[in-house]
Amino acid sequence: MLENFLCICKFSMKTVAGHLMKRMRLSQAVKSLQLFPGRCVSTFNKHFKMLKGEVDTKNQQYIKGLEHSMTLKQQIQSILSKVKSGGGEKAIHRHTIVNKKIFVRERLKMLFDEDCEFLEIGALAGLRMNYGDVPAAGLVLGIGKIHGKWGIVAANDGTVKGGAMFPVTVAKMLRAQRLALQNFLPTVYLVDSGGGFLTHQAELFPDQDHGGRVFRNEAVLASRGIPQISVVCGPCTAGGAYCPTMTQEAIIVKGIGTLYLGGPPLVKAAIQEEVTEEELGGADLHCRLSGCLDYYAENEEEALSVCRDIFLTLNMENIQTDKSYSQPVFSVEELPGLAGQKSIAKDDLYKILARLLDGSVFQEFKEQYGSNLITGFGNIHGFLVGILANCGPVSSADALKGSHFIQLCNHREIPLVFLQNFASQDFPESGLEKGLVLKDRANMIAAHACATVPKITINMGGSVGDHDFIMCGWSFEPNFLFSWPSAQTHSNYHRETGNSMDDGKKATDPFLQSTSAFSRSANMLQDGIIFPEDTRQVLGTCLEIACVGYRRSRMKKVQTTSAVLRM
Repeated sequence: MLENFLCICKFSMKTVAGHLMKRMRLSQAVKSLQLFPGRCVSTFNKHFKMLKGEVDTKNQQYIKGLEHSMTLKQQIQSILSKVKSGGGEKAIHRHTIVNKKIFVRERLKMLFDEDCEFLEIGALAGLRMNYGDVPAAGLVLGIGKIHGKWGIVAANDGTVKGGAMFPVTVAKMLRAQRLALQNFLPTVYLVDSGGGFLTHQAELFPDQDHGGRVFRNEAVLASRGIPQISVVCGPCTAGGAYCPTMTQEAIIVKGIGTLYLGGPPLVKAAIQEEVTEEELGGADLHCRLSGCLDYYAENEEEALSVCRDIFLTLNMENIQTDKSYSQPVFSVEELPGLAGQKSIAKDDLYKILARLLDGSVFQEFKEQYGSNLITGFGNIHGFLVGILANCGPVSSADALKGSHFIQLCNHREIPLVFLQNFASQDFPESGLEKGLVLKDRANMIAAHACATVPKITINMGGSVGDHDFIMCGWSFEPNFLFSWPSAQTHSNYHRETGNSMDDGKKATDPFLQSTSAFSRSANMLQDGIIFPEDTRQVLGTCLEIACVGYRRSRMKKVQTTSAVLRM
């Protein structure tokens, strides 16, 4: 009996000791995360190798590439200027003068900090749909700083079909919530919508990734500790009424904000009672009687000011990042000439890296092994990153190198940047070779699919077939994915032939070419198109957003686990 008692005591002491050790480790982890919140950030490393980045700007191939890039840039800028005008001059006049509302893009400017330029997502979404053009999918989506904290804002554009929701609008809203979840971003919904576009209801609600998913995601975001705030600055009807009621805090604007399941016409038809919109679901009703909404605002300026003030109460520390970094030795303004060429060779990839990385320095990993995949370490805006850039079909050696490098970066908590660059077709010669390549490529896919560090993908020179999988394409949910204007993405090995009647239109309108960056942006199959010369700036912004979110989510997990152990 005594021996049994001593054994039990010994076991209990071990259990208690182990429990205390776990708590100590968690406590130390929390402290380390608080003391060093920007561990993804590293200063410029002078010991890395300087890249050779000289470009012959008088070379004919470079000049042709530059001309091609400039043509595409002018085309995109022309499209963006129309997109930014929403539903057009008449619709804006009706929205701002007649209805006395603030235009959606002005709302975002008022909400974000003055010195912060927001990163717009999906600006080209909704163009050339089979149901017509829906500029920016009727939803302006941007990431910016509010009182120094990164946040994402999804704002309905009331000038586009009255803010109605189309299938592409739902896809864009779901992307906003995925970005919020991946990057731990406080989320703001500026609601000004007439609800789902009735003729497309069958495409809006039935499936798992349709409209109902938006409300499910709101619940999931809340459960993960991600704050959500809504501002009702227009109609909020039917199923859309759940959007503000499921957020943690909601603001409504007097006179223009309304929230109800069915509007006055439906009430009249159902019970023959006449009621005004304000009486049915206005600010006074929901703030004084139903308690459905939390803050009453006299006007939009006050509502947006209250929303900004709420950010001061989120109890989320402003995680500071290192702003001291070196600029590249070579000019980013020379990138369009390299990007516009028919194909980007391996030497050109090094020249591109020399214009993206701090100080134009790079520490290459396994330089002599695997000739079609460049892997290595560099810094972008002070953030230490792992670079993977392909310049041809990924061989077995390339895939093995890539898998090793991804696992290395994930273990060291270093963000990954994938530069996709392969636009031709790849068929291994023999069955044995094909089997080996497929197995090694599968291992590389598994490596990045399971990696938990931030991942950012840029499609520079194209992505064909399974290379879109190998190089962390859209299916693998990178934190961000952008394309250069001329980049193509083929989901299979066979190019679409189309019919002869459509060939002429496809040749002149890139939105009708399903593999083009234009078409993929329009269908929300990527976050947008960026100009080559802006790539470094966009990467720096995305890295800051993703790394800050990564640290916040890690801190949240450690604190939650620590709280569970204390119970």
